[in-house]
Amino acid sequence: MAFWDFLRPISDQAVAIDLVTRAIVLLLSLAMLAIALLAYRKSKSGKALFVSIAFALFAIKWVLKVVDLFVSPGEFFSRPAENAMELLILGSLFVAIFRK
Repeated sequence: MAFWDFLRPISDQAVAIDLVTRAIVLLLSLAMLAIALLAYRKSKSGKALFVSIAFALFAIKWVLKVVDLFVSPGEFFSRPAENAMELLILGSLFVAIFRK
């Protein structure tokens, strides 16, 4: 018995509700993208633009993850691709935070 075996039931439950959680995160990311785009349209600031780009990338990532459940027998949106997308998201947020 491994140290982390007590987490297996939680992990199994997460796998069981994977479609639901992916759909919820996708809807929330699209809502955040819409809010960010409205904020950018109102202010036209560079910070709002980079926040909008970050949320657009986040929404694209989750669209791919949801589509992956229905289209691919495996995972076509691999972990390295997901990591690269998250790096772009974090970079965009970093620029938005430190931009004057």
